[in-house]
Amino acid sequence: MALADENESINRLSVKTARILSGSATDPLSWLPTPSSNDLYWFWEIPEEETSWIGIGEAASVSLNGPGRFRDANENFEKIKKLIDWQAPPGAPPPRFAVGFSFDENSKHDDWDFLDNSRLVFPKVQILKIGKDTWLTSTNASLEEAPLLPSPNPVQPKNTEPKLIANGKDRQHYKSLVTTALKEIQNGDLEKAVPCRSLFIDRKPMLQKLLSSLRNSYPGCATFCVYKDGKAFVGSTPERLASTKDKKLYTAALAGSAPRASDDALDSALSQGLLTSPKERNEHVLVVEEIIRRLNSLGLEAEVTHDTAIMKLNGIQHLYTPIHSQLNPKINLFDVVEALHPTPAVSGHPLKRANELRLKYESFDRGWFAGPIGWLDISGSGEFRVALRSGLINREGTTLFAGAGVVNGSDPERELIETDMKLKAMLDHIMAQVEDEADG
Repeated sequence: MALADENESINRLSVKTARILSGSATDPLSWLPTPSSNDLYWFWEIPEEETSWIGIGEAASVSLNGPGRFRDANENFEKIKKLIDWQAPPGAPPPRFAVGFSFDENSKHDDWDFLDNSRLVFPKVQILKIGKDTWLTSTNASLEEAPLLPSPNPVQPKNTEPKLIANGKDRQHYKSLVTTALKEIQNGDLEKAVPCRSLFIDRKPMLQKLLSSLRNSYPGCATFCVYKDGKAFVGSTPERLASTKDKKLYTAALAGSAPRASDDALDSALSQGLLTSPKERNEHVLVVEEIIRRLNSLGLEAEVTHDTAIMKLNGIQHLYTPIHSQLNPKINLFDVVEALHPTPAVSGHPLKRANELRLKYESFDRGWFAGPIGWLDISGSGEFRVALRSGLINREGTTLFAGAGVVNGSDPERELIETDMKLKAMLDHIMAQVEDEADG
C-alpha cells in the first residue's frame, strides 16, 4: 500500500472519511505491509469490543520527551485538531491520533530510535472497523492501492519453556533483583518493587501472522503494533491505564497473578487461591488505593464500581478491580495519563525509591515497554493501555519483556516463574510461527 500526497494547503488538514463496503480492506490488519515500509504504521485491536484500527503514515507528527511531554502532547493535539477540516457521512467515527510514551521521560536508546522517546501522530490514512462497519479516513493524501489479500489465519501457540531459552546468568540476575527489593522492603524503605527482565530470541516473526494469532488468543486484550522500516514494537496487553467516553473516565487495577490450568477444577482452585492469598491481595490493594489517590489529587471522585474479580487470560490470571469517575471538563486524557503513569503495578511504591532501585539495578532500558500507548480522537474520546506482554522486533531478532510485583512475602523463584508465564504470552506465538513456516 502506498500513499501519494495531494496538492493541499500545508496549513490545513483536509480529512475525508468514507465507508469500505466489502473485501479484504475491511480488516485493518490486512493493511499492514508484508515487505518493509518506510511509512509509520500503528495497529490497535480489541476483539471483544469489536474495534480494530490502523494508522498509516504521518500527516502530522510530534516527538516528545522530558518532564513536560504529557502537557506538550495535549498542546500539540489541540493545535493539530484546529487544523482539521473533516468531511464525513452521518455516523462516521471521528478520526484518531496515535500516541505512545516511553516508560521514562528521558529514555533514549538506539534500539528504540524509530519511535523516539514519545510520539503523537495524526496518520495520513486510517482504517477503523467498529462492529461490522469499516471506515477509511484520508488526510491530504490519496491511495494508490488497497490490500487485495486477507490477513493470515492465526497460528495456534506452542507451549514453550522460557527457562530453556533464557541465559542461566540472566535468570539468576533476576532472582538477585527480587532479593534486593525484599531487603529494601524489610528495611521499611519500600512497599513494592517491580523488577523486570528481558529475553532475546533470534527469531523475527511475520508481523501480520503474529498479530493475527495474538488477537485470536487474547480477545479481551488490546493487541498493538508500531512498525517502521523493519522494526516494530508489538504486544497484547490486558492492562487499561485510562480511557474516556461520554465524559466518563475508566481505569482499573491489575495486580496479583496466578497460573492457569487445563483442568477446570484445578483452574478454579488457583483462582480461589489468588482471591484469598494475603500476599496477592495486599499487592492488589496497594495498587487500587494508589490509583484512587492519584485521581483524587486531580480533583476527580474516583470509585471502585465492582468487587475485585479474576481476569482470566491464556496461561495466566490476575486480580482485577475496575475504577470509574466522572471526567471534569478541565481535565483532559493526557492529564489523567500523566497522573497515573507509572502505576504501582509496573513501577512499585513509593515511586521515588522504586525508580532509584530500578535505574540502579535493572540491566536494560525499558523503552516503550510498560509505558502508556493508545489513541484519542478529535471528539476527546480515547484509550491508553500499559504496554505489557510485549516485544521489540528488529533485524537481529526479538526482545521480549516481563516483570513481577515484589512485596513482603514474595519468593525470588516464584517471581521468576511469574515472569516466565508473562513472557510466554509472546514467546509461544513466535515459536509456533517458526514451526509453522518450517512445516510449510
